[in-house]
Amino acid sequence: MTSAFIGVDVGTRSARAGAFDARGRLMASAKMPIVLWREPGDVVEQSSADVWRATTEAVRAAVEASGAPRDAFAGVGFAATCSLIALDAGLAPLSINWTDEPGRDVMVWMDHRAAEDAERINEGGHEVLRYVGGALSPEMQAPKLAWLNRTKPETFARAAHFLGLTDYLTFRATGSLARSLCSVACKFGYLAHERRWPNEFLDSVGLGALAAGGFSRLGAEILDPGTPLARGLTAEAAEAMGLNAGVPVGAGLVDAHAGALASLGAQEGGDPGDPRRRLALILGTSSSCLAVSDEPRFIDAVWGPHLSGLTPGQWLMDGGQSAFGAAIDRLMRMHPAFAQGSVQGYDALERAIVMRAGGVARAELLAEGLHVLPSFIGERAPVADAAARGGVVGLDLREDILSLEELYVAGLCGLAYGIADIVDAYRRAGYAFDTIVASGGAAPSALVRQIVADVCGMRVASPETPEPVLLGSAMIGAAASGRETVNSAMASMSALGERIEPAGGAIAAFHARKRRAAVLLGRAEREARRAMRAPRWPEVVIFDCDGVLVDSELIALGVTRRMLGEAGLTLSDEETRERFLGMRQDGVLKRIEQELGRPLPKDFSVLLAREILATFERELKGVEGVRQAVNGLDARVCVASSSAPKRLHFALRVTDYEALFAPNIFSSAEVQRGKPHPDLFLFAARVMRAAPGDCLVIEDSVAGVTAARAAGMTAFGFVGASHFSEPAQAAELTGAGAALIFDDMSRLPELVAGWRAPGTGRENPWRAGRITTD
Repeated sequence: MTSAFIGVDVGTRSARAGAFDARGRLMASAKMPIVLWREPGDVVEQSSADVWRATTEAVRAAVEASGAPRDAFAGVGFAATCSLIALDAGLAPLSINWTDEPGRDVMVWMDHRAAEDAERINEGGHEVLRYVGGALSPEMQAPKLAWLNRTKPETFARAAHFLGLTDYLTFRATGSLARSLCSVACKFGYLAHERRWPNEFLDSVGLGALAAGGFSRLGAEILDPGTPLARGLTAEAAEAMGLNAGVPVGAGLVDAHAGALASLGAQEGGDPGDPRRRLALILGTSSSCLAVSDEPRFIDAVWGPHLSGLTPGQWLMDGGQSAFGAAIDRLMRMHPAFAQGSVQGYDALERAIVMRAGGVARAELLAEGLHVLPSFIGERAPVADAAARGGVVGLDLREDILSLEELYVAGLCGLAYGIADIVDAYRRAGYAFDTIVASGGAAPSALVRQIVADVCGMRVASPETPEPVLLGSAMIGAAASGRETVNSAMASMSALGERIEPAGGAIAAFHARKRRAAVLLGRAEREARRAMRAPRWPEVVIFDCDGVLVDSELIALGVTRRMLGEAGLTLSDEETRERFLGMRQDGVLKRIEQELGRPLPKDFSVLLAREILATFERELKGVEGVRQAVNGLDARVCVASSSAPKRLHFALRVTDYEALFAPNIFSSAEVQRGKPHPDLFLFAARVMRAAPGDCLVIEDSVAGVTAARAAGMTAFGFVGASHFSEPAQAAELTGAGAALIFDDMSRLPELVAGWRAPGTGRENPWRAGRITTD
């Protein structure tokens, strides 16, 4: 027969293997269980010996079930979770268990014991964080290594090698300690585009010791996915798997990425797909939304971009949720009818749901009064919040199967809204998807795919193969054999299967309403956490809008200067800035008319506002770092701006910041006097139910800082927008009473943490710093 390939996928609870022919057709597959330990403190562990046993047994079973002779198998590929293993100098695994229990030597991907270490690292604002969406997750390896170094320093010192689970499997199979670029770039912080380890970053977070020996403990040899390792399968590994020694083994992939490899370039109608136009949605214990582009794109809380992390020469992005299948399992087990309703599994439950509703699309309506926030172990994207937790609103006292069905559908809807949030973040970054390709354990469900299609408003397809993650791993084996490249395997070994279109109409409107409810539920969860924390300053952070949240001042001032010139008043840029920056438009225009000695043209104010909005729509950009700032603050937030309500909401909507603050968006039109008077800030504090002294104001104008100080509030001066070009402009804010000057909005949480309100007895460490606009 023609060549065949083995694909391996090691997940959270099992190891699976598939045998595929040269065209990507699944000949046979097998699955073996893996022991999993859970302990309080978000500790999740496995045994590397047990993982390897399950892997070799699954491969042997798949080989035997395929009926193909040993000689037919020409390559092996591995994919696995991003779990961590430490080996000593003798290449034996080291226990990472609290009590050093032997055999418990795999820190599983979903282990969150390093959450505090992740927070500490993120506070440093390192450049490396740009390539993980701005913040490390405790699921990544740097926090886990920092935890090991902090709590088990002897184990850390003994470790000669730290490997992700994929690289451990290829080591066991071939004896090679080379690392896959996919593993180290996506999970360890390796800078793929520079082909180097970030020495400065590692040193700054207390991991500088890893630089010794040319970073051999992390990986001195980094290889692209699919590159053949050593001399292929060792005799020992081959015997355990039922294969021939020397069969090529490729540098592997993270498990979700293998599913993406089998999805992004899959044929459709006989033509290769364009990977840049597809989103690979991997639905397993967790979920991942993977995409590639020809140029680097940066998205808050989405991991990447990583050059050649999946496909050669393209930049890989990965946005996901920490729990998908695990969230559904957790939700269902809470219900009294779970034991009865789960006897025949989720497939039978879904069939009953669809029959009850009269169709797949109509089944979604069963969740109308029930809303699920599925962030049981935190949120990854598009907002990184490891402390987030799940919740349900709309429960009644029913304990029957019907209420179990409704809870199941509501859970799927809640998860789909999280996926839609990630899809929207990709779109804002310039991705133009035409298809979501869903794979993984939950993807065969027509109900799951229909809900995703309806919520995202996009076609959802399935790979033709029933095992896309295994196929992606087999493609790695094909590339290692030399019979394919990674790119050619995508086109020749995979194809799209069933497609589902969004229902639209009333179903789309239904999800729009529920998605708004999901936003409110998420906000309430965050507020509840904040309410239970010990009081701290500030209670509320009040942001100005123009020049603070949106880079609008030069646009608005330019339009104003031009139109005033047309009306007969010539002003310089500096004169326009002095008169209008931070001020309410109607009051300034009245003074302009007094100077002219005549009224401005009829409807001038209306025409000016209209022209500013039209220019905003074409040119307005949000200030970078706003999302990181808002999400990182341990305080409630609102906006208080001199802009008219229409302009204010329009600017926030155009830059996609409105949802960060709504409904707490206040305009000077709501008070009698605008800035520099304190009325607007006092009004905002009153609505937010905070004392003025418990509020921090972020302002870019002298009028705004003056108003904040008159209101009895602390003010920080922001000088990071484009209308600031001279240090003297920043000095004006200090002169008006700004306690601190900064130009990087993403650093605001860090600056707030280092500051105390007046009267707490701590000096401001930033006060004596040199004011710059660098």
